[in-house]
Amino acid sequence: MVTGRGPLLGVSVGATHIRAVLWWRDAIQWAGAAPYEGPVALAEAIARLAGEAGAPVRRARVVLERDVVQLRSIVPAPPLKPSAVRRYVALEAPRLFRQNGAPLVTDGVRVALTKDSAALWAGAAPEPLVLAVLAGCAQAGLALEGLGPAADVLPWAAAPRQGAMVFANGGTSEILDIGSGGTWQSRLVRGIGNGESPVLAGPLAALGAHASHFAAAYASAVALPRLTLLPIAVRAAEERRGRRRMIRLLAIGAALWLVAASVHAGRLAWIRATATRSLGAAAPAVDSALAARRDLDLARATMATVARADEGRSRHVALLAAVTQALGDSTYIAALQVTTDGVVRVAGYAPVAARVVAQLERLETLRDVRLEGPLTRERGAEGRERDRFAIVARLGVQP
Repeated sequence: MVTGRGPLLGVSVGATHIRAVLWWRDAIQWAGAAPYEGPVALAEAIARLAGEAGAPVRRARVVLERDVVQLRSIVPAPPLKPSAVRRYVALEAPRLFRQNGAPLVTDGVRVALTKDSAALWAGAAPEPLVLAVLAGCAQAGLALEGLGPAADVLPWAAAPRQGAMVFANGGTSEILDIGSGGTWQSRLVRGIGNGESPVLAGPLAALGAHASHFAAAYASAVALPRLTLLPIAVRAAEERRGRRRMIRLLAIGAALWLVAASVHAGRLAWIRATATRSLGAAAPAVDSALAARRDLDLARATMATVARADEGRSRHVALLAAVTQALGDSTYIAALQVTTDGVVRVAGYAPVAARVVAQLERLETLRDVRLEGPLTRERGAEGRERDRFAIVARLGVQP
């Protein structure tokens, strides 16, 4: 059914009369009634009341009063799934309802009574009457939002909404039993029944003495009936329209997703093109910066190499000074080598090579001093004999 905002026409249909209220902005703006005889007159009466409402109205909810609808309660409810209740009532219609020479439109729902119990609430209405209501709404250009029994919504016309309620209507009264899940039993009796009529809702007070006559019409405007008394063909058409609406929504959603994806892809392509152009424009400057960076790195490495060479040369000069100072004047150094791993080799001539080892061991800059290879005794040009030595050591504390 169609739902929306704006003025709403609430209609109640009895055996010989029809009543309507215009509900808008949480108040009854207009109320009217009309008699009718037969389905054709009913359709015309609905269209006429819609035209007399005093305001453009496009939506309607219709309820059928107790004298034109049959209601049954089965306690406890059969163990059926909610989707199977409607089919069960349609199959059991000949046993539950009187035919009266006309096909019936049926529906049923499961109503909770307590935490552990429930009732099957079923209703039926003559199909010609239902078709006349549909024709009247179509003639008036009204979108029908709901069509069901008035007993389903009457509790909304009074407070409280639980327990037994008695609604008088002319010479008869309808007694409703209301549980936690809503109305679950309806009885039509002569007279006023056993009990007092409930206090009607505030908006109905504006209608004065006729308020109780329009209770069903008002209740249909503020609440939807749970039972939907529509022919099978109309229900199928509604379901098809619902499926079509769903398909349209899905198609629109898919189209929007495609548009969004296309926009996103286009934006990414534009960003890529812009970035490529920007990088191309900045390429000379970037190349120059990179070249300058390489030159700076090379210069920095050269300076570091020079600094390390100066440091090594200074260290070697200091080591040579310490060695020459430790040795006597009679000792000659022919070669001094310092490797990168800290090994020091000294070669030369001395009167006694062992004395050279002892003198070098006193230096704090050398450790593990020892002779390397055999000693040879040689005579110099002045005629003196000296030991030719080769000493190896390791750098200790840096000089």
